[in-house]
Amino acid sequence: MTIILFRPFDFGKWCAIGLSAFLAGFLQGGNGFNSSFNTNNNSFNKYSGGQAPNFDLHQFNSNFNHAISGMQIGLIVLISLVVIIFVFALILLIYWLGARGQFMFLDNIVRNRGAISWPWQYYKRQANSLFGFYLLFLVISFALFLPILIVAIAMCVPLYLQHRWPGGGGIAGFVVLGLVYLVLVVVVSFILFIFREFGIPIMFRRGLLARPAFLESMNLIRQHTGSVVVFFLLRIAIFIGVAILSLIVCCVTCCIGALPYIGTVILLPVLVYVKCFTLDCLAQFGPQYDVWIVDVPPPGPEGSPTGAPAGLTPTQ
Repeated sequence: MTIILFRPFDFGKWCAIGLSAFLAGFLQGGNGFNSSFNTNNNSFNKYSGGQAPNFDLHQFNSNFNHAISGMQIGLIVLISLVVIIFVFALILLIYWLGARGQFMFLDNIVRNRGAISWPWQYYKRQANSLFGFYLLFLVISFALFLPILIVAIAMCVPLYLQHRWPGGGGIAGFVVLGLVYLVLVVVVSFILFIFREFGIPIMFRRGLLARPAFLESMNLIRQHTGSVVVFFLLRIAIFIGVAILSLIVCCVTCCIGALPYIGTVILLPVLVYVKCFTLDCLAQFGPQYDVWIVDVPPPGPEGSPTGAPAGLTPTQ
């Protein structure tokens, strides 16, 4: 990390690597301060004694029905469709940029440079494959969680219509449903995390597409289960540390660091360190997983390097 960012220090290179880290964060829930925290509790404190008001279900139903009756059904459907299309398009854009950013960030770290255009174009095929894989994974995950949602709705509707709370059997059913949901969340998150942290570097190292790289990363789980689990736990600890550091820096900078991209640039040494740590852990599984010895890009049409790294050589 010190060699990449401080030997020598180059502000332009720093910002370029920060941009690639910012885009890479789109595929993993954000980097730096790219998250929002709701700390406004005035709605709770404004009630005397700190007590929240009683919820009147009948009054809520009356107000809701009155609001709906005053609107055109066609307008509601149109607004709903526009919102759904906008959200879906935004998700596609975020995933697409995130896929490109993953390979840009890896290229800048491994080859010790601040390149944007070259890795954007060179890894286009692999990034598009990664983008498609994430969409497929999203669909599969939705299909796994949909039955839980349907069962939960089926359990809640009779309670809502009868205006009552669930009994002992109903509570037990909700607890079981919640446990199943929690197990699925942990399993799906673990698989996606290992593919993102190990599978994408394997794609970068060997020029693979998403599907064979995913199978390779799952094979690592099968062959090195204990090591992979330890790595997963270490990354959770690192994530907690980074989150605490983010809050501290956010307070010190008067929330300026909470702005998109700015927070990533401020926390860039931490993000580069974490990525280098991940690549070093992956390299311990064998030379075929050592991303640091990735080949230098081939010469261009005129014989000049199309993206020669600056600073580190492939063997460093």
